[in-house]
Amino acid sequence: MDVKSINSNMVNNRLNDTERTREKQGDAAAKTNENTGSVTKSSDKVTLTDASSQVKNLEAKAAASNIDNNARIESIKIAIKEGNYEINAENIAKNIIQTERLIAG
Repeated sequence: MDVKSINSNMVNNRLNDTERTREKQGDAAAKTNENTGSVTKSSDKVTLTDASSQVKNLEAKAAASNIDNNARIESIKIAIKEGNYEINAENIAKNIIQTERLIAG
């Protein structure tokens, strides 16, 4: 799984968690109104932060990009099968740190 997929999955999971939380809060508010018999007009407002706007822009760019990694993936598969694939732990650690910094903002 490449870094783009990991990042995209993490962003989607966070967005889905936020949406579920908002739905639960809305359900709880609706139940409260049913119990009291009162009718309230909701004036909820959603404001996107700069970070979420940037995430949406990056998602759109990632979806629009046309990257063909098939040759690279195939060469890695062959190297793994032959036992020649070397893992650069330092490079992996740097990429994980970079990803966490991007996510944390």
